[in-house]
Amino acid sequence: MSKTGQLGVRVGRLEARRAAILAAATAAFLEHGFAGATLDHVIAASGGSRATVYAQFGNKEGLFAAIVAGVCERMLAPLDAAIEAGRPPAEVLRAFALRYATAFLEPGSIALFRVAAADSGRFPELGRRVFAAGPQVAAARLGDYLAGAKRRRELKVRDPALAARIFLEMSTGDLHKRALFGVPPVPSSAEIEAVVEAAVAIFLSGCARP
Repeated sequence: MSKTGQLGVRVGRLEARRAAILAAATAAFLEHGFAGATLDHVIAASGGSRATVYAQFGNKEGLFAAIVAGVCERMLAPLDAAIEAGRPPAEVLRAFALRYATAFLEPGSIALFRVAAADSGRFPELGRRVFAAGPQVAAARLGDYLAGAKRRRELKVRDPALAARIFLEMSTGDLHKRALFGVPPVPSSAEIEAVVEAAVAIFLSGCARP
């Protein structure tokens, strides 16, 4: 096998090992909470080693943040795709907001945020890293897009960073809080779409150029 082929095999193994560790860690955190989950749980389930976990994620907080970063990456994919396709702001925002809200409201995401909220008081670094890996990344990426739309004179946005944070909150309305606290009914796809459509319409009515 060539050196290039050997490198590809090695990268594939590292990615598979990382995925196995993240899957095992997600299960451990959801079952035991952040405080109760241990690296021994993760190692036993993934077949990895403590050295590998520390090398890739640093510590338990870093491991949890990496899980949240994966959720955020899935949220951002439609935004990047819509931007690359050169679609108009209304379509870009709609595509992103729909995926953002849907991913944010998935049972697995809700469960992870419950764990983070429950334990971030005792583990402040956990809260900081989760926020930096998830909501902060999403807001920064959307803020960059809004700043570009402002430069292109597509939108009238005084403060792109602030507008991005506001739009993200609008995109879920009260649905995330309802899901987080277990208040029925569970948000349906139709309800999520209705909230997103309203958020895009209200946001653009304040940012549209005359």
